[in-house]
Amino acid sequence: MNIFRNDIRLTIVVVTSVAAALIASAVIVLVAQKNGLDPVRLTGDASGYVKLAYGILNHQVFSIDPAAPFYPQSFRTPGYPFFASVLLGIFSSEILVLFIQSIIVSVAVPFLYLLVRPFHERAAFWGSIIFALEPIRLFLASSFLSDALFAAILLLSLLLLEHARKQQSFPWYAAVGISLGVLMLVRPIAMFLPFLYALYLLVQHVTIRRALIGSLIMCAVSLATIFPWLYRNHTYFNSWSLSSVSSFNFAFYNASEFMKWKPNDAAKAALVAFSTEQGTLDSSYAFSLHRAPLAVEIFKKTVAGNEIEYAIFHVAKTIPFFISDGLRDTVRLFKVNLGTPPNITTAILRGDIATVFSYLTHGGLGIWLLLIGSGFWGLVTVLFISESIRALIKRDWFPLFLALLVGYFAILTGPVSNARYRLPAEGFMLVLAIMQLYRWKVWWGRKDSR
Repeated sequence: MNIFRNDIRLTIVVVTSVAAALIASAVIVLVAQKNGLDPVRLTGDASGYVKLAYGILNHQVFSIDPAAPFYPQSFRTPGYPFFASVLLGIFSSEILVLFIQSIIVSVAVPFLYLLVRPFHERAAFWGSIIFALEPIRLFLASSFLSDALFAAILLLSLLLLEHARKQQSFPWYAAVGISLGVLMLVRPIAMFLPFLYALYLLVQHVTIRRALIGSLIMCAVSLATIFPWLYRNHTYFNSWSLSSVSSFNFAFYNASEFMKWKPNDAAKAALVAFSTEQGTLDSSYAFSLHRAPLAVEIFKKTVAGNEIEYAIFHVAKTIPFFISDGLRDTVRLFKVNLGTPPNITTAILRGDIATVFSYLTHGGLGIWLLLIGSGFWGLVTVLFISESIRALIKRDWFPLFLALLVGYFAILTGPVSNARYRLPAEGFMLVLAIMQLYRWKVWWGRKDSR
């Protein structure tokens, strides 16, 4: 514990993170119960994760079915349900597990501080403090959802990467590979991160040879970590995919939203027929890897001949990733009526400015939450982009790497973008934004104190 006695700022970061986690968990549980809601199952995703966790705990199967025969689940990956099942097995009480989980995943905040501190101490400190207090992070950390655990393991993997790079240690590269494999099992969106990590090693190398060997070890170990799960999916579903979630996102989010901008009667008819058929099937089978190729075909029919338009659409629909507030969606979960807001990015793509203006002038509480939440993240985004451009021009590799990670999650999330899916990138955006603020002091003739 000497590290905390001798490191005041790290102590402040840890205490702030844990205290905020406990207070947020208490508020969420109390408000949910006051409104007659189950704080454990506030969202459909949370309910699904709880079913999977109990399946592992009670029957040693990965299925949402409460009794035999247990149809194997392939829409989710096993990382978070296994984590939740361990906590449920130890503590029994679902409410207590929410509190314990919020404390465990709060390590993401000191991890962010320790990661960035060697490069810019004050940005690391203030970025971590804001990250600790960010409302959506606190809500996700206190929910049966995979996002907060994913963010914590992501930051751990980056700490391991920096240590491996500085020490040029092959065992530490293997540790990075294990953390990346676990990360993919929590959320499949991490599947391409080993290549991004390898790129960073190549530009930050001591020698090309050791960077290449380290990258190969890291990638090989990450593949070995997920291979048993891939083999399981191949055995049950004849697929080497981690999960089917991306395939159904392509059909029901990407294709569906794209057709609102560029109508395609044939694709719409195919999507309606597919959705109708889905409704006649058991949900475990309907959203499994058995059906995933059909979902991908729907997406291909929608995009065929409109690839450039889709690329524009995809980039435009990542805007909410950066500036969405998430406050309105969270407040609605507690039975607060904010009305039905329009899809602002879709309205803008259509040129329907009147709809956007009407919402901005008559949105009530919803618009105030939008202005507060999105106003803050809009400012962070402007500062983040400024720092990213500076890092690119100056070839300042570490902040540029963090910026690439933000871009990675934004592009892969695409039309599904909202504040929840920004969580893995939030800490990076905050510290880069604060770095830029300190550089403004230099432009104003004041010292950039680190």
